[in-house]
Amino acid sequence: MGAEYDNLTYDDNSTANCTNDYCIPDDDYLALMESYIFPTPAEWCLIAFHGLVFIAGLIGNALVCAAVIRNPGMRTVTNYFIVNLAVADFMVLVFCLPPTVLWDVTETWFLGDTLCKGVLYTQVGIQSAIVAYILTNVACLLLETFF
Repeated sequence: MGAEYDNLTYDDNSTANCTNDYCIPDDDYLALMESYIFPTPAEWCLIAFHGLVFIAGLIGNALVCAAVIRNPGMRTVTNYFIVNLAVADFMVLVFCLPPTVLWDVTETWFLGDTLCKGVLYTQVGIQSAIVAYILTNVACLLLETFF
């Protein structure tokens, strides 16, 4: 902050020593920042819903993989495709869901520019690869079914 903002004089001849971007007392500044950072009740509902989806997805995908691995009778080509879809869904849950929830709730990115670009690159890359992968799996399942 420049020296011209260090001391401000108001209309009533009072002065303020500016120590932050808003030229308000530190307690008020922290309260203002907390109102942006901490979730509202509606955002807590969003967090809870995403948490349930995350846990259900992890458990469900793990059970699908475990069922195919533990039962030799289930080791068919079709079930391997389903396991591949479960692994793809697991990757989306782990790499895409947490940063998205963080961004949606706080509307701010706290993890720096490098990680912001890396997470976005990973999300777009993983989602694009998984969409292509899922379409390939569905096509293979259809080909296997009809031929």
